[in-house]
Amino acid sequence: MRFLADENLFEPIIEYLREQGHDVLSIRGRLSGIKDDEVYKIACQQNRIIITMDKDFSKIFRYHPNKLE
Repeated sequence: MRFLADENLFEPIIEYLREQGHDVLSIRGRLSGIKDDEVYKIACQQNRIIITMDKDFSKIFRYHPNKLE
């Protein structure tokens, strides 16, 4: 699977997913500090599932899985 790990996700989780053979792009590093809307756009453009601890992403009407704003 293809995941996009938000910068608040613990590194051991990212490492575990990669060890299991998943393609994980992490926001940490060069993308650190980008807004939620940008995280959403990257996930949609690259067909990735967002993994986050940020409760703002639970607003399904704002971040609908079938709608790129």
